[in-house]
Amino acid sequence: MNDHTEILLNMFNEHCIHGRQHEKQRSTVTSILLSISAALIALVAIDDSINKSDIPIGLFLVGIGVFGAIFCAKLYERFRLHMAHVKIYREELEKIVPDSKINELHWKAEGNHTRIARLDIIHLNKLWIFLNLFIACIGMLIIVFGVIS
Repeated sequence: MNDHTEILLNMFNEHCIHGRQHEKQRSTVTSILLSISAALIALVAIDDSINKSDIPIGLFLVGIGVFGAIFCAKLYERFRLHMAHVKIYREELEKIVPDSKINELHWKAEGNHTRIARLDIIHLNKLWIFLNLFIACIGMLIIVFGVIS
């Protein structure tokens, strides 16, 4: 293997690792925010009513929900950047080693992938963002019920 091929392989691997890291980070941050949210919602529900004293908790839930959604969107953008790099390096590697058929194998695997009816239109990144926005919506409901109580 020549130096050029080795550099391309290393860069390919590096961007795969970075992409995976962004996905792990998104999962970890969302898990932490969900745990905090669950604890705060339990705190609101402990007295069986929502009142004015729960408004700060609602505001905090809105804040962490919006933060989580923006954070997830940014991490997805970074993940897509690294995957764009991976695609370029894969194409370059195939030019250098045409017998490897890297792109052909990639697209063959994509074609063999069994898609569940209509689930392929739902992008996972949107579910992560929705989950965080749901936290913000719960916070808004707590604020509204706190104000009208």
